[in-house]
Amino acid sequence: MNDDLRPVEDALRAAFARQEESTPPAGPVRAAIEAAVSRRRRRRRTAQAVGVALALFAVLSVPVLGRIGTAPATPEPAAPSPTTPGPGEPAEPMDFLVLGIDGGDGRRHGNRADTVLMVHVPADRSRLYLISLPRDLGVEIPGYGYDKLNAAFYLGSHRPGQRPDLARGAELTERTVAALTGVRFDGTATLNYQGLRQVTDAVGGVEVCLPDRVSSRHTGREYPTGCQHLDGARALDLLRQRVGMPEGAHDRDRNAQRFVKALLQKLRDPAIADNPGRIAEILAAAGTNLTLRLDGTTVPELAATLRPVAAAEPVGIGWTINPVRGVTGAWVETLDPAESHSLFEALRRDRLAEWVARHPHRVTG
Repeated sequence: MNDDLRPVEDALRAAFARQEESTPPAGPVRAAIEAAVSRRRRRRRTAQAVGVALALFAVLSVPVLGRIGTAPATPEPAAPSPTTPGPGEPAEPMDFLVLGIDGGDGRRHGNRADTVLMVHVPADRSRLYLISLPRDLGVEIPGYGYDKLNAAFYLGSHRPGQRPDLARGAELTERTVAALTGVRFDGTATLNYQGLRQVTDAVGGVEVCLPDRVSSRHTGREYPTGCQHLDGARALDLLRQRVGMPEGAHDRDRNAQRFVKALLQKLRDPAIADNPGRIAEILAAAGTNLTLRLDGTTVPELAATLRPVAAAEPVGIGWTINPVRGVTGAWVETLDPAESHSLFEALRRDRLAEWVARHPHRVTG
């Protein structure tokens, strides 16, 4: 090497040596990058699991009558809500509609929403409120006139000679419930429960406590008063029962709320909540049985909203049976005018805790 270049070479070697000393070790940097990637994956799994949990607030408590038309179980993120609170700002209450659709058969008969459940998340994030609406409730369906509430999904989704459009069925049902209650919904979950057995089995079964004995007219099984462990087959069988029960579909709705509480209790278990593999199994079990549409909030925002209320037991609110002969001559349900008016007003004003304290007989025990 030319002796004239040796000083330059030595200077470069010294500079590189100094630079190496100031460069952080690659191991910790690589570990930090991998941790960040892992956190993003966990957030995605959490967001999906929240979508499943939201849909599982309602249970399709009707017989599975055949092959069910399904739609992809892909939560669709929406634009951030302009009312999304920033740091230090108060949270806003949120309301969701959850629909459990019956079997139909894909073409000859459409689907009806035989489970209609409003889920209220108060601004203080203290707990969830689950408000069941009777499937046979007489209502005005926008554009179609007076009919039973469960017919709104059929009227919106039915397409002669084609598979039902589940999105349109959910949209018309949401409009119907919004007109009835004056509540604007932040999202709607639509589900069938062809996969109920698999989901229940995926969490290891649930512990459901019944106030009265239930006899299955489908399998002959007996479900005694008190708490009992139910696997997927037994849970589905229990939740199909309404005929022969004192208040029919109302009692079935109450048992659905009890099942939801038991399922949420299982989902809160750290063995599931903190285990991405178990969450993935439950998501796989839900499969195409779930669709989630969010309006004005993103899935991560939904996850952050529901996380604080996970530790508190939900409050179920229902009605007693009150059939009357409707304008078409068929029997329909009605709600107590005074209590329903005060309930929906309390819902809109985020005062359900006060309403429940004044109406304990409406709470599912």
